[in-house]
Amino acid sequence: MRLYTPSNPTPSSDVKAPMQDIRYALRSLRKQPLFTLIAVLTLTLGIGANTAIFSLVYQILLRPLPYGDADRLVFVWNAYPLMGLEQASVSIPDYIDRRTQAEAVEDATLFTGRALNIAEGGQAEQVRGLAVTPSFFSTLGRQPALGRGFSEDEAKPGADRQVILAHGLWRSRFGGDASVVGRDIRINGEAFKVVGVLPANFELPGRDIGALIPFAFTAQQMSDAGRGNEFSQMIARLRPGASIDQVNSQIKTIVTRNVERLPSSADFVRTSGFTGFARPIRDQLVGDTREPLVVLQLGVLFVLFIACANVANLLLMRATGRGRELAIRTTLGAGQGRLVRQMLTEGVVLSLLGGIAGLAVGFAGVRALIALTTTQVPGSTDATLHLPVLAFTLVLAVLTGLVFGIVPAIAVIRGNTNTLLKEDATRGSAGRGTGVLRAALVVGETAVALMLLVGAGLLIKSFARLQQVDPGFERENVLTAQLSLPATRYAQPADRAAFWSRLLEKTQQIPGVTSAGTTTNVPFNGNVSSGSYSIVGYTPAPGEARPHARQEVVGGDYFRSMQIPLIEGRVFHPGDSLDSPQVAVVDRYLAERYFKGRSAVGQEIQRGGPDSPKIRIVGVVGTINSIDLGLPVTKERIYRPVTQQAPGGGALVLKTALDPAQLVSQVRAAVQQIDPEQPVFDVRTMKEWVDRSLEIRRAPTTLLTIFGAVALLLSAIGIYGVLAYGVSQRVREFGIRQALGANPRSILSLVLAQGIRRVGLGIAIGLAGALWLSTYLESLLFGVSARDLPVFAAVTLVLFSVAIVACYVPARRATRIDPMVALRDA
Repeated sequence: MRLYTPSNPTPSSDVKAPMQDIRYALRSLRKQPLFTLIAVLTLTLGIGANTAIFSLVYQILLRPLPYGDADRLVFVWNAYPLMGLEQASVSIPDYIDRRTQAEAVEDATLFTGRALNIAEGGQAEQVRGLAVTPSFFSTLGRQPALGRGFSEDEAKPGADRQVILAHGLWRSRFGGDASVVGRDIRINGEAFKVVGVLPANFELPGRDIGALIPFAFTAQQMSDAGRGNEFSQMIARLRPGASIDQVNSQIKTIVTRNVERLPSSADFVRTSGFTGFARPIRDQLVGDTREPLVVLQLGVLFVLFIACANVANLLLMRATGRGRELAIRTTLGAGQGRLVRQMLTEGVVLSLLGGIAGLAVGFAGVRALIALTTTQVPGSTDATLHLPVLAFTLVLAVLTGLVFGIVPAIAVIRGNTNTLLKEDATRGSAGRGTGVLRAALVVGETAVALMLLVGAGLLIKSFARLQQVDPGFERENVLTAQLSLPATRYAQPADRAAFWSRLLEKTQQIPGVTSAGTTTNVPFNGNVSSGSYSIVGYTPAPGEARPHARQEVVGGDYFRSMQIPLIEGRVFHPGDSLDSPQVAVVDRYLAERYFKGRSAVGQEIQRGGPDSPKIRIVGVVGTINSIDLGLPVTKERIYRPVTQQAPGGGALVLKTALDPAQLVSQVRAAVQQIDPEQPVFDVRTMKEWVDRSLEIRRAPTTLLTIFGAVALLLSAIGIYGVLAYGVSQRVREFGIRQALGANPRSILSLVLAQGIRRVGLGIAIGLAGALWLSTYLESLLFGVSARDLPVFAAVTLVLFSVAIVACYVPARRATRIDPMVALRDA
């Protein structure tokens, strides 16, 4: 084995030297299997966690979106800022105006959700669908994999019986049979012709979309009468070189033009602040997940830093123990550059081994992260180890190896060859500079661990506070099930009302059901219906926006099933029929806002113009939070009876005395008895809906807590390792001290003091860093200050206690050194 490099290497030796370094590093690591195993496992944990989180970061924030020229795609929304609506859907006239009059827009599409009941080749199945304009494919720059898109002639009422299947539905329902294109399938009780199948990587703007159908506009919807009927979303493709600011400016011009043409709308536009705006498609799809992902990526980088610090300390101790070997190599002609390169090579080899194992951990971690949440950003379920993620892991492994490999390399550079040659090979000792390096690493990892633990502590306390928020309804033992009635079979309000009435009657007879109701808006299911209304006898003050409320249609014993308390008046009863005067129940928020100091019962409201029917308020119920438990309720709610509104879609709500999961099959059977072609979907308990709404906060809380616990463990190991090694290096010193009369207590204090000084410095730096870092968590916190003193104090106490234990073990060992044995072996 060659121990040195010639002073004038030939070109061939320049090529062979790195390979020699690698082979030497592998042999050296193989001779110390325990050291290698600990170092590789430590790096596997750090690199694997980073790989897993970066897979999501890449998939959601960084990857190219699978659309043609995706940087030119924007969502276009309406907004009513003076009414508290910062983002609203788009009406059909708004879409037409912006597509035809905004010069910055090259193409645009409008789409809206549809519930599609597919009864083809077996049991009926509810599929989430999208009704899209024919321009959907040209706007997104994609085409079906099989068949074709929709034509303009097919986007007309009566001619819109075509369907394009999403790839997943095509595979699961039709077995991937290409001959399905051109065939008719039964949807919502009618024959629809399959004209295409989407490719597997076609990401639709929505979750779990199974099929597309043409979006057919009626003449009424396209007229000015359709303005304000906002139930659709718009995506536009900007012209090359056009900017979002230009689109926004042109939308404002269109609004001004319409106000001039329709002066009756001027007051509403002025008091509501009505406008429109564009938002980049990636920003829209990412939503609120950007900040949690960035926080998690920063957290795992901290974990990796601690892992690197521990491995660097291991390598430093190993290098110190190899001092005599390195000195001999230097004497035989190996220059410092060659020795440094050897140290760096060993570090990189270690990190690459950890990186390879980290890929497996990262892949498993990605699957676990996806399973952790069911509310997915479109495309996030496809997160995996893509080539950029693999490249990230490789670069991370190499950089990691260089980072902790440089520490023993510095020790080699500063080493004293003559001194090392005079020492016994079995008793290499560390110099002052090396000791400072080890101490600095302990201080650094302690500081970083504290920062991670503070972040985790703040999120845990915030999440606990969030779970204590009363949503205003009962979440335990409440089962919900969604249904959508096809318009072809339930065209008349009386038919729909009869279906809901029969369903309530049958489900109330299920053993274990204590009450049954229906609603069009299950809390936290993502469906929000709202609209303007007026109060008879109330005129908004000049410049004040018209009243605007969440609006919901309920039936049966909905309020009893949800345990929403009745405050005043009554709830709905069977006498509130289609032929009786229209009635409504409002929440406490509305009553206190507009009828403070007097009763809201008996007052009248209107939806629409002054000639619209008057609706009498017959009761007031408690206010519920159905959007986000982390935000206060800022909008009132109006309930209408299903017997007077008879919606085509809604949800069954059952209060049960048993485990709700036991009743699912009986609920499905009850629906099948009424209509064999009517599927039931989104069957969940109310607790599951609430938990689902908290996932955007639960995931970072859980993961950062895990990262904090790992950081705490690694820091304790690092502190223990450094002190234990220090004790082993000072055996002779401790023997002499005891021979001169030092008692075990003084030895214990000496070692503990050394460890505590380093830990204390790390905690001080960590507290300063945590104060700075916590400001970035403010948007994720609820009911907790970013500088919450109890959290900072508790985390500091926990870390300090663990550190004391880590210091005590080697300190106690120092007191047990036999002076005679230490002096004899010195």
